[in-house]
Amino acid sequence: MRRLVLNAAVLFCSGLLFASSAHSADGRAVGVNPDALVRFSGTDRILEVGAGISLGEQVVTGSSGQVQIVFSDQTRLVVGPGSALTIESYLFNGATADKFAINALAGSFRFISGHSPKAAYSINTPTASIAVRGTKFDFNVTRPRTDLMLYEGGVLLCSTSGQCQELNNFCDLGAVDASVSQLIRHSDPVHPELSETFRYARFQTPLLSEFRVSGAGKCAQPPEGDSVPGSLSPSTGGGVNPQRTPAVRFQN
Repeated sequence: MRRLVLNAAVLFCSGLLFASSAHSADGRAVGVNPDALVRFSGTDRILEVGAGISLGEQVVTGSSGQVQIVFSDQTRLVVGPGSALTIESYLFNGATADKFAINALAGSFRFISGHSPKAAYSINTPTASIAVRGTKFDFNVTRPRTDLMLYEGGVLLCSTSGQCQELNNFCDLGAVDASVSQLIRHSDPVHPELSETFRYARFQTPLLSEFRVSGAGKCAQPPEGDSVPGSLSPSTGGGVNPQRTPAVRFQN
């Protein structure tokens, strides 16, 4: 009888350990501005520096909130003000992830890939899918579309209908709605105004040093020797409010 009770206790403890590991911390908040929380199964908890962020949890920030997250494979992610993002899949294997998928619902973000294989990463938004190729970029998610600005590496930006554009050059900008994906070069006339919506290209001071990208500010300015067309007026938005998103004509 005593052996039966002991075996039952071992099984119970093993079950607790398994449940704990199934929801272990995959990322850690290393920088948090107030007005940020994590939501899971209808329960909210306020985010603080050092807090773990796990599979299935949704990070939500208010108008003054911001979260800087480092994952186990050294992937770095910034969730800007007025944003929401869910960690959908994170299969950790030693120092790398076999699969790392996030769902960006709305707002402004910065993504810097870590040590995991390129094929492990995937980012989805309501209007786009982003295939990461060892890279650094910012992206904005609004109701009508997703905009992305590349700083390093490469990205394949696809609409939900399957139309894709490759971004491979510094300051390349991609704009995609549900059906059409467009590539906008730094020299294109619409680039200066659209780049104004990328808050961290313009202002990196709120970010910790490991989340900053050298030279990012150049992408929010016209190329050397060019001037901003007079018909374009700078926007002060951060890519969160669709009313502040510059108009881009989508063409098949």
